[in-house]
Amino acid sequence: MNCPLCNAQNEDIIYENTLFRIVLVDEIPGYIRVITQKHIKEFSELSDDEAVEIITAVKKTEKAMIEFLKPDKINIASLGNMVPHLHIHMIPRYENDPWWPGATFCEKQREYSYPPFDEKKYKEAIKSCF
Repeated sequence: MNCPLCNAQNEDIIYENTLFRIVLVDEIPGYIRVITQKHIKEFSELSDDEAVEIITAVKKTEKAMIEFLKPDKINIASLGNMVPHLHIHMIPRYENDPWWPGATFCEKQREYSYPPFDEKKYKEAIKSCF
């Protein structure tokens, strides 16, 4: 199978178990993806227990992101149009970030300097939820 999430290498994994992994994405400071370990396309392909476990992980991660980063908003999305492997984007947003109020895949509206970001402490904060 030629899935970039199944065959990912050099991911910055913060936490993983048999169901999912939490990965730090280097595009935006604090951006996280929650990726299923098995290759499935849709959330509905999870068992009820798996769905609860993943949504609980997203909730815990969001709380840690809010506490650590103090963003104005956390965007949570599961699209999968380009990579049909279930993954959930968790993107910290700030009112003056380059895309606000649009989505991060829209055209940038302005330049922006993100707040200081201690990657090591951030990863520890996320991992401590589990």
